[in-house]
Amino acid sequence: MVIEGILTTENPDGSMHVAPIGPHVNAELTVWVLMPFQSSTTFTNLRASSRAVFHVVDDPLLMACAVLGLCNRVDELQDNATLGTLGKEPISELTAAHYDAATGWVLSLSCRTIALSVSHWELSDPRAIAECAMTKHRHCRPFWGWNRARHSILELAIVASRVHMLERREIDEEVSRHKIIIEKTAGARELVAWELLRKHLSQ
Repeated sequence: MVIEGILTTENPDGSMHVAPIGPHVNAELTVWVLMPFQSSTTFTNLRASSRAVFHVVDDPLLMACAVLGLCNRVDELQDNATLGTLGKEPISELTAAHYDAATGWVLSLSCRTIALSVSHWELSDPRAIAECAMTKHRHCRPFWGWNRARHSILELAIVASRVHMLERREIDEEVSRHKIIIEKTAGARELVAWELLRKHLSQ
């Protein structure tokens, strides 16, 4: 099965790179397969260090910003007018992280972190296959709970990551379908995430 989350890797200068990713895993979480495109920064960093940290998250705003690349553009993140409706503190929290020499970059907003080490590469296709071993598993805080708006934000974030592969009709249908759910069940962070994704998907 595929579990959706966020992966952090280390750039050549030691800084953090944040990217959404859906690893293939088994129920016991003993099998981890990452499939980054070979043109991506995630792939380049993984090839250089052979390690990454996967984060289980429940924050829809963090997921939306990760998909849109805002977590890697701090100045743009801080200056974004839509994000400003939440105030400065929640914005700065999005990229809050600490560096663990044994595992890598760990996002403060994560519920769980799984440190991964690449054990085997398959590079025959544009989308590489990296078989990984879990080296460390840490519970950070309780998962917040179920919410329909958060699931819709996740679905739209996935659409945003594939916008170059989809027809305009498909994108518009997804936006219309999830708009109703979000407006009925969203909180403040979901609404801000929705506005960011809506703007991106309307382009």
